[in-house]
Amino acid sequence: MTTARRRVMWPLLIVAIGAVWLLAVAGAIPGAVSDLLQRAWPALLFLFGFDVLLGRRRLHVWRLAVEMGWVGLALTAVLVAVVVGLAYRKQADVVRTENVQTLTQALGAGVERIRVDAQVMRTAVTVGVAEDGTGEVRAVYTGSRESRVTMTWSVEGDTGVLSISEAARNAIPKLEDYGRGTLELLFPAGAAVEVLQMTGDSGDVTADLTQLRVAQFALALDAGDVILRLPTLDVMQGRVATRSGNIELVVPEGMALDVKLDAGSGEPAYAYDSFRYDLLRDGELRRRNVPAFQYVLDVWLKDGAQLTITDAP
Repeated sequence: MTTARRRVMWPLLIVAIGAVWLLAVAGAIPGAVSDLLQRAWPALLFLFGFDVLLGRRRLHVWRLAVEMGWVGLALTAVLVAVVVGLAYRKQADVVRTENVQTLTQALGAGVERIRVDAQVMRTAVTVGVAEDGTGEVRAVYTGSRESRVTMTWSVEGDTGVLSISEAARNAIPKLEDYGRGTLELLFPAGAAVEVLQMTGDSGDVTADLTQLRVAQFALALDAGDVILRLPTLDVMQGRVATRSGNIELVVPEGMALDVKLDAGSGEPAYAYDSFRYDLLRDGELRRRNVPAFQYVLDVWLKDGAQLTITDAP
């Protein structure tokens, strides 16, 4: 009786494997899932060895008696899940370069300001000024084939609108294509940026705004560190949020900064010059003895994250 019950598992498993194989051949299974199944077949060796050693025994749980063959099948499924998770984690920080997309746009005579809206996934973003002096806006994305990136430029009155959107082509990416991307945004020196808005799932952001005139800045990350060099040409207000990461604000000489903790923010670990800044009881950090502030920023960090204020030389 025990042997007959135990042998049911293998016929059912063979039927399941055959059905999945047929579906894969017919193209009914996503390519990423089919790829993972092909990589996971050695797990059957683990299951077979486990069944040979312990398959005839039973595991008694309360009043239930579970055949060890089924326990081995469950352990095999867990093992496959763990190995797949570790494989994706190992690939997570690999910078992909297979997919390169570029947008280059000259500012027309009627365009007086720029508005930017960028939504990315696992992508590190760099913002700065183009050094070639061509007066063009340039966006360069480098990443995986699994990312569908859309870059558009439109003009609304006297405002040029740059929209960038990154989305996943498949719910489960192929392991060989999984990783991080990069996005570089370059603007002409002295350009007036009305709004610079970015959201990201995971990736560091380095924004050097020193040679730009930025009125509003809004950045929200699920994970990643932020280095923000504030502009020297104009006043700015905004919000910087990272759910898992640190924030560094670089303040130009002679400019005054007022930093407030956003609603729901944790209590960060501050690093600042106590001779230049006052830390108030509500977590607000402001430059001492100034009549007005050039920068007013709300920040959101998790408890214990680092908030660093650096004065540029």
